[in-house]
Amino acid sequence: MAGFSRIYCVGGDGGYEGADGIHPMHLQIWQGEGNRQWLEAHWFEAPPQPLGQIRRVVPVGPDHQDALLDACIAFLPDHFAGCPSLERVRAEVGSAELLDLDGGGSAAWRELREEARQAFHSVPIWEAELRRVPSGG
Repeated sequence: MAGFSRIYCVGGDGGYEGADGIHPMHLQIWQGEGNRQWLEAHWFEAPPQPLGQIRRVVPVGPDHQDALLDACIAFLPDHFAGCPSLERVRAEVGSAELLDLDGGGSAAWRELREEARQAFHSVPIWEAELRRVPSGG
């Protein structure tokens, strides 16, 4: 069986400098757990064009430090338009729906990841760990 353990939300600062949380919310990235961890995109509005048709990313490994960066590159590539390797990676991905980075990904992907680090710092992301609410009062 597989399930979801965490949600990352991408959107704007609600209220003054985010004092009221996130608003508007553009994208949720659900972290799934199973025989391998994955990140899955869920948009609230018409999705921007992801790389290929990617909706799920398998990170290099469970809880890998670059998992969220990799997911943002895949789901929000326009944010990383200034990266020289982006078009090469877009061609490499083709029309894939799954990006499996187990083992580190291609040389082009690793290069893009390094180029994207600076732009990634400006992606507004909130994180929520999923915990079951006790039922029955």
